[in-house]
Amino acid sequence: MNHISSKPISLEEAKEMLKRREKEGELGYEQQQALESLEKFTKKDSEGKLKVIMKMGKVSLETAVKLIDIGPKKADTVRAILIKDNVNLTEDEINEIIKVVS
Repeated sequence: MNHISSKPISLEEAKEMLKRREKEGELGYEQQQALESLEKFTKKDSEGKLKVIMKMGKVSLETAVKLIDIGPKKADTVRAILIKDNVNLTEDEINEIIKVVS
């Protein structure tokens, strides 16, 4: 199998993909288990949240998706997620992210 491209997706997008596959035919055991877990833990409107975070222009797509999926409620958690990208946000920007993902 050839790898054509990759793109980080939110848990909500993964859930929608599995639901579409389920309509096309029966899911395998692992896919069914993943879908059940995603239905329990998925956040709503991840696409809208992603647009708001990406509009800031300081966070990578991968990190923005991670922020949405985790949904941090404290500034220290946001900073911990951002360490990998070596991004320094102001307190206002961090608070905006918390507001968006909560």
